[in-house]
Amino acid sequence: MDDDTLVLALPRRELFRIQGFTTAMDLRVLDSLTEETYFAAAAGLKNSLDAKEVRLGVVVQRGDTVLVSEQGVLLHDTSIPPAAGQLGTGLLGLRNLALAAGRVLLGEAKCRVELAGLCNEDALPECRGVFIVVYLLRAPETVPAPAGFSWVSSANLRLVPLDPVSALVTDVIRPPTAPKP
Repeated sequence: MDDDTLVLALPRRELFRIQGFTTAMDLRVLDSLTEETYFAAAAGLKNSLDAKEVRLGVVVQRGDTVLVSEQGVLLHDTSIPPAAGQLGTGLLGLRNLALAAGRVLLGEAKCRVELAGLCNEDALPECRGVFIVVYLLRAPETVPAPAGFSWVSSANLRLVPLDPVSALVTDVIRPPTAPKP
């Protein structure tokens, strides 16, 4: 990404309430995501004491398995450009962006998505300048893994060497939901 690329940003003020990864939703942080985000140059956010880049993170689950890349990436995250505003604003826009990311990753599979957690971890260099809004994307049982990825059972996930950020968010994995009659 170029340093002059515009990305979604959020004031750090409310983010001090979150340390690491949490599945508990903090209403003040969610309100801040809805009301106080703006777009800024990526370079201006790198060492900012006032704001962080907001990134979208997606964990893909299919039944009792999760999608992991060959590099050990469970949390697939991306910057949020101004064009994402076409999908809606605030949390609705992020949800729609998570669905769009799922379509890019898995094809046209009908997935369900839910807000699953928030990650603000300054101890990891990979996370220091970013705040990640994590969504759980539930894929149909029939969806194959894309090239370079595999489905790993949640029971065996502890045997996979995950990247440090992905290792933080394993609590997002939930038991599969029973199909509706």
